[in-house]
Amino acid sequence: MNLGLSIFSIISLVVLSVVYFFLISEKLNKVIVSILGATVLILMQVFRSGSHTSQENAFNFIAHNLDILGFVIGMMVLVGIVRESGIFEALAIWLVRLVKGNPRLLLIAIGYLTLFMTTFFSNIPTILIVIPILVVLIRTFKLPYLPYFFVTIMMANLGGAMTPISDPTTYYQAKVVGLSFIEVISNSGVIVLLLSVVTLIYSMVVFRKDLSAAKVNKKDVEFFKPASAIKDKVVLFKGVPILFGVIALMIFKEQIHAWTGVTLDNATLTIGGSFLAMMIFHKKPHKVFRDLIDWEIIFFFMGLFIVVGALEFNNVIDLLAEQLVHISGGSMPVLTFIMTTGSALLSTFIDNVPYNITMVGAIQAMERSGLVVYPLWWALNLGTSIGGAGSPIAAACNVIAFGQAEKEGWKTAFFKYLALAIPLVIINSLVAYGVIWLRYL
Repeated sequence: MNLGLSIFSIISLVVLSVVYFFLISEKLNKVIVSILGATVLILMQVFRSGSHTSQENAFNFIAHNLDILGFVIGMMVLVGIVRESGIFEALAIWLVRLVKGNPRLLLIAIGYLTLFMTTFFSNIPTILIVIPILVVLIRTFKLPYLPYFFVTIMMANLGGAMTPISDPTTYYQAKVVGLSFIEVISNSGVIVLLLSVVTLIYSMVVFRKDLSAAKVNKKDVEFFKPASAIKDKVVLFKGVPILFGVIALMIFKEQIHAWTGVTLDNATLTIGGSFLAMMIFHKKPHKVFRDLIDWEIIFFFMGLFIVVGALEFNNVIDLLAEQLVHISGGSMPVLTFIMTTGSALLSTFIDNVPYNITMVGAIQAMERSGLVVYPLWWALNLGTSIGGAGSPIAAACNVIAFGQAEKEGWKTAFFKYLALAIPLVIINSLVAYGVIWLRYL
């Protein structure tokens, strides 16, 4: 079959393959890999067209996604400032007291705390908040670390599909496709709630021996008091309302536009809220930029936008869409199955950010060919989120969590985690496909 690939299409695919290889193998830092990949593509002139230089066209792919970068930066800063109040630690302590230290109930509580926080704060800030709390609880009550880390990582990744502000991939997809907050939460968000139950049942079975062996002295629980976790009441009473005000505006921005004609975007809201908090609490910008923003993730995204943009610019994504339609025979149930389970398994080994960006373009190409692709948006969103928990390197929040675990002396072999996670990834992807099939096909 003649794929019709130009020399620039082939160069784009080769560079993408090399970038993916290093992302999977972790032989080089992923930020260095993505930026160098983007640099090579620009220097090879793969973006050149008409009167515009290769660099101008390449940087347009960053410009088109500045709101994604702004959203991520704004949430990092805003959540980081509000965290200083101690509100999140107080909430965790309250949950410990609520379940009276019961290891199984605590696992459920931590899981749903992570899911709830991810829904509104995004999964990377959530992991940065929850993992230090988890470390204290594990050390204090002598709990087995792996069950709690496993469930936290699973819920943080699943939660990424809940709303457009839960994960950069979901935000990107919602922005590009035009999916509203309510639309996302009422489609993939509802399915995530079902998958969260499946995840906890699976975890209870797999870790039953570890949880049975854990014994918590109820008297130790009494020493934990939520009020003692509050560190800064000024931030508590002023910062928390700012955070939830920004979240409320993001949730209802479509309704606000319908009522008033005023257009709001997530980047402006989160950056505006974060700088308002910096002003109110007299934060020095250079310290905030140094301590609260993960610049590695920002530059990683910038490089990826160019690397994946090269595929779009040279029509590779259109060709990919054609091949998927050809393989499935144009059958939407088959395409949806491929998108759900295939995305879950691939996202286990391939960073789900570049994969998601690539497949969004492929689905848009299918739509332009006349296919009704609505079910595929939820299949892709759920598949990449499910697979994001499949390995220690599949998502940024996993890397952060296991990095902290290693600092505490808790090491989990890559293949041991894989053996625990892959069966759940397959189960969750099949459950998600089943719900999508019943609901849309």
